[in-house]
Parts: sequence; structure tokens; C-alpha cells
Amino acid sequence: MRTPFSRIDPHEYEHDVEHQRALLMEKYERCNFCNSRIIFTHDLNVNYLQVIETGRCPGCGVSLTPRKYTLQ
Repeated sequence: MRTPFSRIDPHEYEHDVEHQRALLMEKYERCNFCNSRIIFTHDLNVNYLQVIETGRCPGCGVSLTPRKYTLQ
């Protein structure tokens, strides 16, 4: 099972932007099932000016839905 990220009172750090940003990045980079770090790969599609991001957890093998980001 997955361990909780922190057991800190959320109201204590309510106005601390850096702490909230760190928790958000940790949530984005970790697997929801086994808490392993997700490996991201990025593919460039020059014809459509897109970057396609895919992620896979090496611990349990779960793969994330590919996300498409448009280049400017």
C-alpha cells in the first residue's frame, strides 16, 4: 500500500507557497499505488508542434495516459 506523503496539519502551511508547490510536485512524480517514482518520456512531433509525455511506474508497471502539449 501507498504511504501518505505527509502528516502535517494543512492549516499550518496554508500560506506557504513553496511547501504547497513541493507537495504538488511530489504527488505528480509518484505512483498512486506503490509510491515509486514515475519515469517520464517525451516524444517530439514536429509536424503538429506537439510534445507527447508518457509515464510508466517501474515498481508496479502502471502506465499513465499520454498527455499532449502544444509548442509555441
